[in-house]
Amino acid sequence: MFERSSAIIKDVKKLSFDYVPAKLVHREDQMHRLEMLFRPMVTNGVSCSAFLIGSVGTGKTVTAKRFCEDVLKYCASNGKMMDHIFINCRIRNTAHGVLLQIIRTFDPGFPDRGFSVDEMLRSLKKHVESRSRPLILVLDEVDVLLKNNNSDLIYQMSRFTEDMRGGSSISMIMISQEPVSEMLDNASMSSFKRANAIKFDKYSKNELKDIVLARADEALMPGTMDVDVADLLADIGKEYGDARLVIEMLEKAAAIAEEKEDGKLTADDVRSANALIYSNVSESKLAALDMKRKIALLAIARAIKGEPYVSITRVEKTYEVVCEEYGQTARKHTQFWTYVQDMEKMNLLDTVVKSETDGGRVTYISIPDIPPKELAKKLEYLLESPVSDDEFEL
Repeated sequence: MFERSSAIIKDVKKLSFDYVPAKLVHREDQMHRLEMLFRPMVTNGVSCSAFLIGSVGTGKTVTAKRFCEDVLKYCASNGKMMDHIFINCRIRNTAHGVLLQIIRTFDPGFPDRGFSVDEMLRSLKKHVESRSRPLILVLDEVDVLLKNNNSDLIYQMSRFTEDMRGGSSISMIMISQEPVSEMLDNASMSSFKRANAIKFDKYSKNELKDIVLARADEALMPGTMDVDVADLLADIGKEYGDARLVIEMLEKAAAIAEEKEDGKLTADDVRSANALIYSNVSESKLAALDMKRKIALLAIARAIKGEPYVSITRVEKTYEVVCEEYGQTARKHTQFWTYVQDMEKMNLLDTVVKSETDGGRVTYISIPDIPPKELAKKLEYLLESPVSDDEFEL
């Protein structure tokens, strides 16, 4: 049942959200900033802190994990010991829940009931002091915890180091989509420095492409995915700047490609994966197009032939053939370009201008949300159906 070997996927774990690459792509500046902020902890055991702020999929969590693992290795190689604990505050969204998970790192048998928050804090302090080493506490999605009126926990933990013994300290990395400083009360905020905020901007298209190529290099068999496919994935994800989205689509596209026999992950596999996750191409949108635009879109679907992109010059040649097939007069370039722009506004396709080797610039069209073969079938069906009086005309 499971004997068949994989032709596409080399290591599916490398496509997991939990996977932490040995080297992060386009997060070197944030790693360097963390290194600067936590240098006093590594060299002298001083308590430090940082806020990682950015929208979903911008690399905050993986950066924090990579940083902590690198610090652990560095300390171990220099004869020092350090602990780190990672907590997702969306799962543990109360002071009691957060403290329970931290304490159980040191004492797995600690009971989940019968202790107040103050008692748990005293227990935690004893555990940290007994180990005589720095602890980095990472609170992911800390905004969820703070919105539940738990800022006092942050304040109390920030003051732990003041009277700790034996070289012990607790440093904190707080990860949030929103500025944490706006959610902490004045007493809590006084324990931290606003300058310790590290911003994570959304990834650009080129950065997303590099991330896809890096993950594909680790996760997929050599030669199974072309660079143009990574370009298409980046195009799909550029609106959101979300690395998680493109990695998820890469994983699903690879799984779809495994079902074929050609041993290649193609643009159509990406489109099929995108349709499973999110698609802008609905039956109602296609039905709303007038005949001229349906024919133009059909020409694009046929011309692209499974490729990530097709030049508008090549599409217009196919467009002439399709017009003849349906007994329509092919429009000139300017009018055809208007059709393309209209359909781009409806999120039915994307366009991009690329530089050619001869120095010129050419417009290319992509259909990211649906396999062109499937789109062509839908359009052919609609074109063969009776024409409605309320067709979309421009």
